[in-house]
Amino acid sequence: MSDEQERRNTDRLSVYMGAEITTPEGKVRSAITQDASPTGLLLLTRAKLEVGSKVTIRVYLPGEEEKFELVSASVVRREKLSIEESSLWREKVAVQLDDSVPVWVQEHFADISEKQAELFGRKKS
Repeated sequence: MSDEQERRNTDRLSVYMGAEITTPEGKVRSAITQDASPTGLLLLTRAKLEVGSKVTIRVYLPGEEEKFELVSASVVRREKLSIEESSLWREKVAVQLDDSVPVWVQEHFADISEKQAELFGRKKS
């Protein structure tokens, strides 16, 4: 088992949602989630964030009544995307949330993940 797998305490869902990252300097940068769990997110972004940085993330939750969830987090991993992976996004950033997201948000993540899997023909993990 890799170090990364051992660090994960919860399952992650493949889910793509729009997000904003507020950097330690107060700059707001765009991002998209690649996967999510109750305690962490993997984001695609152009922001260059240092491991250990404290950030605030606003995740947009689509639906009849669009909502957002604002969470604080710490950057735990950062890697530059390869040429094959990158287009608009340049960095893959993993963040650990300071507090677990509320149950209603976790349920929203699961619903969106399931809908996206059906829509794009991905297998559930």
